[in-house]
Amino acid sequence: MKLLTPKQVAERAGVSDSLIYEWCAEGRLPHYRFGCKKKRGRIMIDEAELEAFLAGCRQEAQPLPSAPPLKHIHLG
Repeated sequence: MKLLTPKQVAERAGVSDSLIYEWCAEGRLPHYRFGCKKKRGRIMIDEAELEAFLAGCRQEAQPLPSAPPLKHIHLG
């Protein structure tokens, strides 16, 4: 298991450090918290769990609806 800091995760995901902390606080991104209760401690994220989380964020492209023909253009 390879553990990453929130800063390393942010760099890999291309987002801000604060967004990583937000995802952790919301329970969206699995993480480990080391330290005593009611103390800040340290957050670490498993690299494999990060990859799974990012894969779950993927959105499939939707085909664009075909545009109606332009009535004001006359060819010919």
